[in-house]
Parts: sequence; structure tokens; C-alpha cells
Amino acid sequence: MATASKGISARGKSAKTAMPATLQISSALVAIDFSAPSLEAIEAALPLIKHFGADLHLVHVFEPDCLSSSIVAIPLVVPELEVGQRVRRRLRDLAKDYSVPLRRENIHAIRGRPFEEICRLAREIDIDLIVIATRGHTGLKHLVLGSTAERVVRYSPCPVLVIRESDSRKKPAPQLATFRKILVPVDFSDCSMKGLGYAKALAREFKAKLILLRSIALEYYVASDEYARYDLPRLIEQTDKAAQQQMRDLVQQTNWNGIGVETSIQVGHAGKQICAEASDRKADLIVISTHGRTGFKHVFLGSTAEYVVRHASCPVLVVPSYERVLPKSAVASK
Repeated sequence: MATASKGISARGKSAKTAMPATLQISSALVAIDFSAPSLEAIEAALPLIKHFGADLHLVHVFEPDCLSSSIVAIPLVVPELEVGQRVRRRLRDLAKDYSVPLRRENIHAIRGRPFEEICRLAREIDIDLIVIATRGHTGLKHLVLGSTAERVVRYSPCPVLVIRESDSRKKPAPQLATFRKILVPVDFSDCSMKGLGYAKALAREFKAKLILLRSIALEYYVASDEYARYDLPRLIEQTDKAAQQQMRDLVQQTNWNGIGVETSIQVGHAGKQICAEASDRKADLIVISTHGRTGFKHVFLGSTAEYVVRHASCPVLVVPSYERVLPKSAVASK
């Protein structure tokens, strides 16, 4: 079941949302594991990084080998150094392949858990954008392993650009400096307004169109009262009308500076609706913010942002809306 509302905005009277006047990306960190998806990620992101003249950093995180108690006393310094040196050489060669001159200090080979070290490094060297690939695992394998990209999204101190692995090796990597349509999910919370602010700055920079999507999740309105089913259609109608009014207010009260804006209101699972809308509208990019669910609730429900990262057919840029803290185990390990 779905309803939709579409329209082109006019210029508003004043900015309702705090949005950056200009978008500045001074430094970017690209995570490389030398797989085909990670090579696609750097290929896709380089035009965007060059557009902003950002200082590029490459990082590869290698996980420590599991050692049995019988060899725990063997010194590990030399092997680890050798691994680090080999990784740095490969990263330097990769940079040369893409004709990107990198300073020695911009090449990082780190031992540890990938998502922890990527987020830690981004925080330490004040990175503005992390670029990472995802293979989009689903099902049992994903339930057990998760993905580095989703965990980076959860703990990153800065926006994260996630590039999905191509369905076909013959399909060229998306050119992110030429995107024309940006899909932005909004629920009118402060969190989603922060994502909208970033998307607006991107759209202004690249003369792209914004598509604002409000998804109404029906499951949140299901009650245990046996008479509730008689009130449900009316409640859905009222909720839809309220969402339409909120969307009209947002469009009318925001100064879009000439950016083209379309709106859509859908009923259903938020993550599914976002991915479907991006596919239907042929969006070049999804910009979504995180709401910061953590702990036990997050383990079972995940987050809309992580669902979109896993399933979207186009690149996803996730904007953090709160201060992230790495797990205590990561802090204690240092």
C-alpha cells in the first residue's frame, strides 16, 4: 500500500534548517582492502575528491593472526613490520595507478579491527569524509558477520560515502562528480534536517535536483486493541495528511537558492521505500542521516541507514547527527 505526492518547489522566504553556506571537504580517507569493490570505490570517489581539492589518505587495516598458546612467546614485531611495509608499497602502487601523488604520511597500514581503526584514524587526523565499499551481504552470513561498512557508518565521526559493489564487472564505477539527482529521506527530526543540510550543499555545488522522501511506517501504528483495526484507516489518513502538511511547510519555509526540489510521501518500511524510490527515480546518490540507536535495541533492529547501505543500488552518503563513541573494547585495546 502506498501513496505519493510529487511537486516542484518554489523559493521559500527563509531557511528553516541550519545548512552550510558552502560544502568544504578538505580531507578524505579511502579504505582499501585491495578487493574489486574497494578499487571501484576509489575510482568512483576520486573525481569528487579532486573537485574539492581534498587531501587524500589511503588506509588498509590488516587483522592480527590468531595464535595458539604454544607460539605466543614468539616475537611478532618483525612479521608485523614486514606486513605493514608490503601494504604501504601496494597502496603507493595503487595511488600511482590512478595518478594520485600521495605523501608518505597519507599512506596508512594499521593492524587491528578494520572498522575501529578506520574510525579512530578519521578522528585523529580530522577527516571530513570516509569512502568505503560494501559487498551488500544479506541473510545468515550478514546476521553473523555484519559488514565493515555498516560498522564504520555506525561509529564514524564524519560523513561516510558507501559505494556498493557493481552487479557486473563491465558496469563502470559511478562518477560522483557528475550526479544530478539526490534522494534525501526526511522525517522532520533534527537528525534528518542535518542530512538535508548536507544534501542541499551538495546539490548547490553540483547543480543537482533534490528528491525529498517521507516514509510512514505502518507497523508503528498497530495496536493490540481488537477495535483498533476499525480506526486504522482513519489514522493512516490523518498521518498522511500531517506528513503532507509538514512537507509543504518544509518546502515553503526553506530558501532553496534555486535548487529544484521534488517531494514524495510513501507508506511502508522506511528502508525498503528509500531503496525503491532511489531505483524508480534513478537517483545518483542517497544522502541519509543516522539517529543514533545503539545497544540491545540496535542489535535486533539495526538502523534505517544501515539497511539502506546494505540494499541501495546507488552510492549512499551517511551523515552522522550525534557524537559517536567507539566501543569500550576498542578504547581499552590502545
